[in-house]
Formats: sequence, structure tokens, C-alpha cells
Amino acid sequence: MNAVNRVVIVILLLVAIVLCSTLLVFPVRSLDAVAQWLTTQADSLRQYDRLSFQWFVRVGLGVLFALTLDIIFGLLIYFEVRRTAPKAIRVRQASGGRVTLNTASIADRLKEEVNRLPHVISSQSKVSAKRRGVVVELDAKIAAGVDVPGKADQIVETARQVVEEKMGLKLARPPRVNLRAVPHTGAPARPPVSPAESGIVEAPVEETTAE
Repeated sequence: MNAVNRVVIVILLLVAIVLCSTLLVFPVRSLDAVAQWLTTQADSLRQYDRLSFQWFVRVGLGVLFALTLDIIFGLLIYFEVRRTAPKAIRVRQASGGRVTLNTASIADRLKEEVNRLPHVISSQSKVSAKRRGVVVELDAKIAAGVDVPGKADQIVETARQVVEEKMGLKLARPPRVNLRAVPHTGAPARPPVSPAESGIVEAPVEETTAE
């Protein structure tokens, strides 16, 4: 959307440059030409209005077109002036210079550290930068049967250590963790056990012959 806003602004500025230059160099001729053109357009609209539409139809169409343009221009202004979330945050513990860290690298580091925890199958992290610090949200899949409160505390503490101690940043609020317990089917299949290893002894089978 920013690219569209820039294109619109460039076009408007180019038109303004042409109009202002013409008006300042030839003020009388420019104003006369504009007045004559406006008079011609008003006469055309007045004649067309008498032949085709009633006044309330014209007013309704004018209001509709005006509202449409107002909404479009309002959206362009909103997307131009809205405050977007920064994609990098300053490292507070760095000395001797200004160091910034991309939020995507923070998310990758969190994902790597959380995936190393026992009973964590997979995880996804979302990091955003605010004025007060970093906002962290984690989605993790853990093995079924694991102590959920204990694992949640472990993930939260790991995220805090990564952000504040290892990366020198500050958390704006405690990390938010969304856990999902799923059956873990990633364990390798055990090889078949021979009867000797299992301690089971097979008794010999006596063959009998019919007389």
C-alpha cells in the first residue's frame, strides 16, 4: 500500500508543478481559460440535466460519487500516516555504538532454543518490537502426557533468557505461550527381539506317527 501512496503523491505533485508554473507565468490567461472551461462545463451539465435526469437523481449520484472518492482518499491517508510496527529493535546492552537486531532473527533464535527443550516436538515464534521492548508469542507442540504447567514455565523462562540475557534485549511483557499436546510418533521402531534374548524357551515338539 505504501507503493500505491507514493505513486499517487508523485502524480499529484507533478500535476501541481505544471498547474502552479502555468498559473504563475500566465496568471490572467490561465484564469480566463479556467473560467471559460468551467462555464462551458456548467452549461453542458445544465442542459444535460434538463433533458435526462431529475434534480434528485443528479444529487443522489453526486453524493454517491463524492462518498466513494472520500472513502478512497481517506484510506490512502490512513495507510500513509498509520504507524507500522518496526522490524528491528535496538540492543540496549551494546556499548560504543548503536546496534539493532531484526525481529526475524530473534524469532529464529527463539524457535531454535525452544525446539531443543525435552518433550518439545516443534515450535513457532512471533516477535514484534514495541516502544517498551520485545513482544514474544510462542506456539509449541509438546508430547502428550507431559506436565503442562511445568513445561510452560520452562518455555517462558527459556524465552526470557534468550531475549534478555543472550540477545541483550528487553521484554515489553512476559512471553505468551500457546501449548498443544499431541501424541509423539517420532520414536524409532524397536527391532524384533529373538526368543533367546527375551528369555522365552520354545519346547521341542514331538512328532507322532499314526499306526
